[in-house]
Amino acid sequence: MTAEIAILNRTAVALAADSIVTLAGEGHRRKTYDSAEKIFELSKFQPIGLMIYNNAQFTNAPLEILIRRFREKLTSRQFERLVQIWPEFESYLLKFREDSVDDLEHFRAFAVLELEPLSDVLFEHMIQRVGRPRTRAKESPEQLLLRRMRERKAEAEASPLETLPAAASLAAFSETYGPMLDGIAGKSLSPIVIEGEVRTALHEMMFAVLCSTTQSEAFTGLVFAGFGEKELFPTLYALEVDGVYFGAFRVLTKRLVDIDRKTETAAVVPFAQKDMPERFILGIDKEFEGAIEKLAQNVVGEVVDQKKRAFAGGLGEAVKVAAAKQFRDGIDRIKKNNETNLNRVVNHLSKKELGEVAYHLVELTSRKRRYSSELETVGGPIDVAILTRNEGFIWVRRKHYFDVDINPRYNAGP
Repeated sequence: MTAEIAILNRTAVALAADSIVTLAGEGHRRKTYDSAEKIFELSKFQPIGLMIYNNAQFTNAPLEILIRRFREKLTSRQFERLVQIWPEFESYLLKFREDSVDDLEHFRAFAVLELEPLSDVLFEHMIQRVGRPRTRAKESPEQLLLRRMRERKAEAEASPLETLPAAASLAAFSETYGPMLDGIAGKSLSPIVIEGEVRTALHEMMFAVLCSTTQSEAFTGLVFAGFGEKELFPTLYALEVDGVYFGAFRVLTKRLVDIDRKTETAAVVPFAQKDMPERFILGIDKEFEGAIEKLAQNVVGEVVDQKKRAFAGGLGEAVKVAAAKQFRDGIDRIKKNNETNLNRVVNHLSKKELGEVAYHLVELTSRKRRYSSELETVGGPIDVAILTRNEGFIWVRRKHYFDVDINPRYNAGP
């Protein structure tokens, strides 16, 4: 994984990223290297940068190679607005694909991940039926599987993607991915036969998952930041893409930060592993917030349950709901107040100070991972770049795999 930060005010935008890359081995083993490049200059003609996180490959090619090749193809100041660079970059990546084999590889990994819980539930159910003969009159393995598939489908449909490719349909999905999905399910859900109602439910479930915001392990985060030709202040446009389906990227999330003179004049935006930056920005991270919220709900619930007579007629549940809402509103106010106060300070930071804050927020996450029992998924040298309208893309800190002093031609230019 990684930790990345973008800090914007009306003067500049600072980008900072660590260098750790985590590789998955056999089983659940992980190995880390601290040599990854995650910040790139995306245009030689405009101050536009790109940060990447999580999966750093596209169709079995390192993204750093494709990014640099894209930069070579740009021949002018062609983006009036920063957001215009994504459609161009997307088109470039899609043209790089040679065939659909890489798309199917992504789908295979995604399908295996989705079918694992079903396989575990099915196995446990069948063991119980063997050990407890009386349970045979209850739900059969096929019925259990159908119910779980329909529940997963409903869950996925509750969080749909913002946009879907025009070619996306259940029929097109079954034609393209059906044979592979049937083969994977035939192995992982054995001895269930994948045909008829089971096959239909399986295809409907996986199609709903692909059309939802469900995230696979191979998603890629893309953070574009800088200035378009007609933009006086910096802009940030971030996306998370997760495979190519029906001829287009599966875009999970989008975020636009458009700095202007009045409304949003500064922003501190963390990516990937956000816990420590969130504590700095909001005063609390999501994990701690969830634990505190659960604790508050339990306390209120115990008080209400102990005084059932005082909360008769459904009043007890209403009190629990009202208390939960009050807690949530209070936490949101505190977070918003902390973020606003920080942005007021960031609004007046110099270019140098923007880079320093970005660096230290990534370092804070690295230190947290270093001095804990967790795998060090953040660490290594921290790269920092600053983009301004006049100076362009400037490296403040940058690692090299070679010694610059003994390679003078590196700084000599063409």
